[in-house]
Amino acid sequence: MIKSRLVIIIILTVYWLLFGLYTPALPNNSLSGKVSIVLEKALWTNSNKKISYQDITLDLICENNHCNSEIWGFAPNFNQAEHQGTVIINRFNHQWFLDVNLTINPDPWLSWSGKANYQLELTPKNNNILIGNYQGKFNNKLLTGNASGIIKPLYPQPLTYHQPIQPQEHPRLLFREETILKLREKVKTKTGHKILQKLQETLKQTVVYDGYVPNAGYHAAGQCFLALIEEKPNHANHAWTVVQTAINTSYPRLFELSPVVAGVAMAYDLCYSYWDRDNRLLVSNWLSQQAQLLIEGTPDRGWNPTAWSNWNARARGAAGLAALAILKEPEAYFPQEIDIEQLLTIAERNIIRYLETAIGDKGFGTEGDHYTTEPFILTLFPFFTGYYHVKGKNFATENSNLAWLLPHYLMRIIPRDNSYLIPSYGRHRYYPEGSLFAMGMGSVPLKFLPGVMWGFDNYWGNNGNKSFGIKHTLDAIFLLINYPMNLEIKHPSKIFNKVLVDKKKGFYSFRNQWKDKNDFLASIYGKREHLNKSWSFPDAGSFRIWGLGQNWAIAGESKNKPENENIIIQENAGKLTMEPIYFESQEDGSGIVSLQAKNWLRSFAVDYSNVSGIPGLFVAVDQFDDTQNNHTWIMNTKGNVEIDNNIFVIKRDGNVSMKGTFITPDNINLNYDENHQRIIATGKGDFFVVMTVQKNRIPELKIINHHLNYQVIIGNRVINFKDKHISFGIN
Repeated sequence: MIKSRLVIIIILTVYWLLFGLYTPALPNNSLSGKVSIVLEKALWTNSNKKISYQDITLDLICENNHCNSEIWGFAPNFNQAEHQGTVIINRFNHQWFLDVNLTINPDPWLSWSGKANYQLELTPKNNNILIGNYQGKFNNKLLTGNASGIIKPLYPQPLTYHQPIQPQEHPRLLFREETILKLREKVKTKTGHKILQKLQETLKQTVVYDGYVPNAGYHAAGQCFLALIEEKPNHANHAWTVVQTAINTSYPRLFELSPVVAGVAMAYDLCYSYWDRDNRLLVSNWLSQQAQLLIEGTPDRGWNPTAWSNWNARARGAAGLAALAILKEPEAYFPQEIDIEQLLTIAERNIIRYLETAIGDKGFGTEGDHYTTEPFILTLFPFFTGYYHVKGKNFATENSNLAWLLPHYLMRIIPRDNSYLIPSYGRHRYYPEGSLFAMGMGSVPLKFLPGVMWGFDNYWGNNGNKSFGIKHTLDAIFLLINYPMNLEIKHPSKIFNKVLVDKKKGFYSFRNQWKDKNDFLASIYGKREHLNKSWSFPDAGSFRIWGLGQNWAIAGESKNKPENENIIIQENAGKLTMEPIYFESQEDGSGIVSLQAKNWLRSFAVDYSNVSGIPGLFVAVDQFDDTQNNHTWIMNTKGNVEIDNNIFVIKRDGNVSMKGTFITPDNINLNYDENHQRIIATGKGDFFVVMTVQKNRIPELKIINHHLNYQVIIGNRVINFKDKHISFGIN
């Protein structure tokens, strides 16, 4: 069998040499996309005299029926390195035959490496699927197994109108030379001038060379930006002084190094025509070495290379930006043993994996709001912008999760006294507010931009607090470049639904309107994935409720403990995941979702219809496989809380209140922990809780049946629970 396959490979190789390489297409399609092929048990290690096998994924880029001869491999359970090689592809009798030669590289933690060769036979199926098998060798060990592949659309998407950069062409990262005159005109407009003034104010901030986010590189980039826009070389001179200190500073971890590298890369690009050749040589060589370090990682400087970690995004974004800044520079500009194009490719691959694993389809991040948004504003938005201009490829396509990042946060913001907070998840319990929008505006597709700009203008812009979301130098630079001067702004309700669903991560957000501080906003996180080696809180099933100017169900302390979430306390809560089994929504922002864990179901319902006679009605039902033991229900809240048997009432200023009634269990033990500011309910059996938020009169509710299939009536609203989900009816 093996000999016959080798004969076929030899025949096909001769065929290729005689008639040329022909890359097969799927039936009735021109092949363009990324072909990802999984080889099962194609790598092996011998540890403690025990052989273990690992899968490897091979990635191949094809465009217009032509596939690259370069192929890349990644096997995260083997090690964290990227594996580069070559491939020859032929088609014979409706099959694909691939001959792959791959260098298996070590990573800083594991020395496993070697040479691999695989011969693949694949058959195209419907829906861009490939199935087949492989045989080959890794480190002289014969291996065979199954192979399966999928063809995905090209991402990032190539631009049809891109002009390739020329050697030593600068600026190139944030914009190209033809944009400079437009920016000089832009700063003469009323809004452009305000943003420029904000930039100048940020440059008066203290230059920081240490801490978690050193701003020295960004400060230098701001000075270089002003040198170009205002045509004042003294700014470039000041930037050089800062850069000299920055590149001679020792940084404790790659975490702190990455924002410095990103800032210095932008400064190098913007000040290129102002700095002399010796200075450019010094910075370019430094950037190449730091890019290599950020790509390879190091085991002794607090580094996490996991695909979905914010560390990976922060470091690889900076490395990719540095590579983009010095790509196609003369030989003396970086050591010849450093392959800049290769570093850029590895950075791109890591960033794509980050987007695919860490960010949901509608922008919810698996590490929570702070650790999701921080790498975007520090290195990723600059990288996406640089990649767009240098490589002519767009990460923010209309169907991408990146395109949803700003709309996602627009749909979760409640304005309160010049603050624009969200009901947050994850560690630190916050996000960067206006900075995210100032930095990310260039990554919003045109179809979403009018709605996003409504939020920006009303919160931070000319009709808001007039800060323009600018806290730091980079905010001002990116906003000045990307602020749309002649865009017709539209109310978000004209563009977005009031219910946001991130199916990949299991996040649901229900909003009644975009109006003012009294807007209602409720959310629940199903946490469909538990991803190790990253920030992961015990928040499966945790909900938030805001409305009428107050925060009712909130995030507890920023500590990785179940009692700081609004959940049923479970064993191993940190690893708990839930699957959605029911969902419905209404145009007014109301909705119902049921989430199933291993031994626990939570159904959560939101009603903004006012059928009940109150503006905000919320219901939570928890159903257990185990009904004999006590369970503990938690809701974190701050305020004046009164407990009366099975009822809690939270009273706030302005005669605004929340009333919560436990329909079941019958013998509920309900308390308010004033020290930790949380409501705690314990009891046997299932929990059924009805919560109303109102101003002035607190409504009465009527219970028809005293068991799980009862009916609860408030006003004209009838509440049921059956078939594993809450339902609403009309009395």
